[in-house]
Amino acid sequence: MGKQPGARESQAPRESQPLPPANDYVLFIPPGRAFHLAIPRFSTREAGRGAGERRNLPVSLATMEDPFAVRELRIRQPARMLPGRARYDIFDQSRKLLAVAAETEPRSALQTMASLIPRTRVIGVRSAAGEPMLTLIKRDEDWLADLTDPAGQLIGRIQIGETRRHYTLLDETDQVAGQAVGDLAVKQFTITGPDGERLARLRKTWAGLGKELLTSADHYTVTFTGPMPPRIRSLVVMVPLVVDMVRHGPY
Repeated sequence: MGKQPGARESQAPRESQPLPPANDYVLFIPPGRAFHLAIPRFSTREAGRGAGERRNLPVSLATMEDPFAVRELRIRQPARMLPGRARYDIFDQSRKLLAVAAETEPRSALQTMASLIPRTRVIGVRSAAGEPMLTLIKRDEDWLADLTDPAGQLIGRIQIGETRRHYTLLDETDQVAGQAVGDLAVKQFTITGPDGERLARLRKTWAGLGKELLTSADHYTVTFTGPMPPRIRSLVVMVPLVVDMVRHGPY
């Protein structure tokens, strides 16, 4: 019997094919602020919207924010003839403003020049967008500078040495986390970890003829040379501010 025009042949059902084996998970650790996990390839048979777009999709895992995760920081003080409040602008190596550290309580010129009694000074650190990041509390009476987060939780401390050339970095449990040791001119520092590993270099740099002659504004550069947790990195960033307040500026 002949086929009728337009009739379709019935097709025998195909045997189901096994799904391809799933790929292994691969953990990538890029030099950024977060870990990323590559999602395994899904079968193209998976129903649902966007099923074919789920390959190698990075997923951010929980990680601590590190605003200073750059290779180099440049810390600049604005030029002022009569300083009344300490301020430090913190840039990365491409001159992008990352944070501003400023003293919360201004002082008159007379108070600045004649202040010989121990006192407490508070430096608030805010992001370029104005969001609070850190607070540095320097106390002259016990030669310590505490660093806290926006919630007031202690991050660590910087212990000031008697010669102003040695600084000890302490973590939140008062355990030694590093050392900063300067040269005789107190202009170049090597910052090391608890086992002597090199973490960073700190240099007091030329601020320009006008600033050097007419103001007390200073420039500093911090170059990171080794890995460290974000909390310790924040302490390292605060070292030039403490050095400037205790050694170089009339602040």
